[in-house]
Amino acid sequence: MGLTRVLLCMKTVKKIVRILIAVLSGAMILWYAASKIINIGSIIGIAVFGCIGACAVFWKKLSAFLKKIRQQKVWRIVTNTAAVLACGLTVYVAVILCTMAVFAAKTPSDNATLVVLGCQVNGNRPSLMLRKRIEAAYAYLQAHPQAVCVVSGGKGRLEQISEAQCMYNELTAMGIDPDRIYQENQSVNTEQNLAFSCDIIEQNGLSKELAIVTDGFHELRASRIARRQGYVCGAVSADTPFHLTANFTTREILAVTADLFKGL
Repeated sequence: MGLTRVLLCMKTVKKIVRILIAVLSGAMILWYAASKIINIGSIIGIAVFGCIGACAVFWKKLSAFLKKIRQQKVWRIVTNTAAVLACGLTVYVAVILCTMAVFAAKTPSDNATLVVLGCQVNGNRPSLMLRKRIEAAYAYLQAHPQAVCVVSGGKGRLEQISEAQCMYNELTAMGIDPDRIYQENQSVNTEQNLAFSCDIIEQNGLSKELAIVTDGFHELRASRIARRQGYVCGAVSADTPFHLTANFTTREILAVTADLFKGL
């Protein structure tokens, strides 16, 4: 009787776990969809959590199928390899996320040059993410009256003005002295943002200790790029809108991975 109760209890626990996994997977899918942006981050996120949710919902059928095919040696090897790879990938993603958090929290030095990385401009107005970066830059410049900044970002195909010009316009309208702001308006990606900004820093004899303004998930890769050019980096992380976080963090994990391979 005691063993029967234990087995029933274990069965109930397993069912609850499957339900929780399915619900959490559904919540993650909604989080990715909430960004209303279709890119590699949202596609991969929705696909991964869709598969996890489906496995939880149809676990009995999936378990029976796996049990059947694993009677053959080749399929045991395939499924065991897939399980090991899945565990390894999970650990890798967890490590990258923790490292992102560490870099996002790194305090810059007091005499740092602020470098504000560009983001999409809607016409001649900042997008929501760019607005958050501008607000973070403004707060830093207000708290450090002697600091100067480089606003970095070129003009995209659908943008009426460069990202640098947009940031310059917003910061000066908020009361920041134009003489404290240098514009880098040729770059089209993070690597160019930092390379061209560093050129401006060198030409003007500014501090080579940087305070990089960008979203928290982006600080790791930005710092790696700047460090390769001989700069010391701290972070001034913008307040990323919650509904965009899952999408862009997933995309950034892929970008960090590509950057790691580039360094090999």
